Amino acid sequence: MPLLHIVSAELRDDASPEAIQQALVYAHALATAEGVSAICCGRSATRLLVSIWLDNAQALEPFAASPEHMSFIMRGLATVIRGMWSASVATEDNPPTEAPTALWLFAIPAFEGVFEWEVRRLLDDVAALPGVAWAGPTVEERERYRAGGAVLLTDSEMGTFEEALAAARIGWGSLADHLEQAVAVDLIHHEGRA
Repeated sequence: MPLLHIVSAELRDDASPEAIQQALVYAHALATAEGVSAICCGRSATRLLVSIWLDNAQALEPFAASPEHMSFIMRGLATVIRGMWSASVATEDNPPTEAPTALWLFAIPAFEGVFEWEVRRLLDDVAALPGVAWAGPTVEERERYRAGGAVLLTDSEMGTFEEALAAARIGWGSLADHLEQAVAVDLIHHEGRA
C-alpha cells in the first residue's frame, strides 16, 4: 500500500528568495531517493510544501535516512524555516502521474475528545472535494497527528475547491479549529525512481 509523507514548513520572514529557491531544489531532488514514487512541491508566501509518495510503509525509514532527505532537511529547510509539521499517511491510491498547479495539505492533530467517526467523516469529506485527494490515518506511533493528506488541484478547480472546503469545514466542529492546513501553487511534480 502506498504511503504519503507530507511536509509543511513555515518560512522565516528574513529568508532570501535565493535560499528558498535552493530549498525547493533540495525538495525536488527527493524524487531520486530510494522508494520514492512521486513528489509534488511548491510554496506560498509563507510556506514551503512537499508531498512525497513512497512505495509502501517499509520505505519510510530508508527514505528518512537517505542522503537526499538529509540534504533537504539540513541544507534546504534548516536555512529558511522557523517551524514545520509533517505526517506519514496510509493511502490506497497510486501516486499522481500528471502535474497539478496547486497543492493543499492537511493534518488532524491528536487531541482529547475527538472520536474516530469524526476523523473518518472529515476524510470522507476531503475525498469528495474538487481535485484528487490522498488521505488516511497516520502510520507512526509517535505521530502527533491522527490523519492527514493532500489534494492536488488544477487552476480550474481552485475556486470550487475553496468554496467546497469552506462548506465542509462547517460540519467538522472542533476538528476544523485544530486542523493544520496549507496551500501552495506553482508546483514542481516529478515521478521518482520507484
